[in-house]
Amino acid sequence: TMAREVILVLFSIFYGTEQCENFRYTKDVSAPNAIQIISNVSTESVNYLRGSCVSECMSNIDCNAIDVCGTYCRLIRGWDSLYTEQNVATTCQRFQIECAAGQFYDRALERCVAHDYCDFEADPEVSCFLTEDLADDDGDWIRNTGPTNTGTTGPNAARFGSFYKYMDSAPMKRNEVVTMISSKVFTARSYCLTFYYHMSGSQMGDLTVSTQNGTQSAVTKWTRSGNQGDVWIQVPGIDLKLDSQTKILITAKRDGNAADIAVDLFELWPYPC
Repeated sequence: TMAREVILVLFSIFYGTEQCENFRYTKDVSAPNAIQIISNVSTESVNYLRGSCVSECMSNIDCNAIDVCGTYCRLIRGWDSLYTEQNVATTCQRFQIECAAGQFYDRALERCVAHDYCDFEADPEVSCFLTEDLADDDGDWIRNTGPTNTGTTGPNAARFGSFYKYMDSAPMKRNEVVTMISSKVFTARSYCLTFYYHMSGSQMGDLTVSTQNGTQSAVTKWTRSGNQGDVWIQVPGIDLKLDSQTKILITAKRDGNAADIAVDLFELWPYPC
């Protein structure tokens, strides 16, 4: 068995080729081309296949569940990685480690740990580890649905769901900033931060991810500047070493009027990228 705590879920998928598929996150998958192939498994026995997949999954920190689908299996990263298509061809059996909603099984610690994310669909959002910095910036990130107030900049819609957050550049002055800051106390370890951003406009400023330990100066971990095009772009992973004294800062800096910077679906995974 995978572990003492295992549940079985039955569901359907869209086709039945003989390959192992690794879905990074449910929301990252767009049919039919965003499948990440990590290995091939050939077998004459479903029982052998199941054993092979379980062994590989348990030794791979990116894998949190397996699907046994006839003559092939899928290794899955993340908790809610179900993928279905209207043209259902194969029924799969899912084996996954049982954790509470919003948690992830940590193989090093051998226990369930929190999977923190902010998709801004609810307000307040219990799972979100980011909040507004009320002390050290010049405004707030605005929760929004649909296009921003400025027609020549910003997205037309959220990357996922209905809501996202953005910096409204219109009322701000050049070089003013808005910042979200982490609101939780972190266990000392390495984490992987992923998210999506939208930076479209002729006078685009900067978007920065940094960490700050206590009262020390913030350390930049990732940054983008200038017009990146009218498209949501994924940041596939930023390695962050965090502890109880360290904060994450998400900062947007204004340049000109056409400079609305938007973000969506922050996910903080309790392992290195």
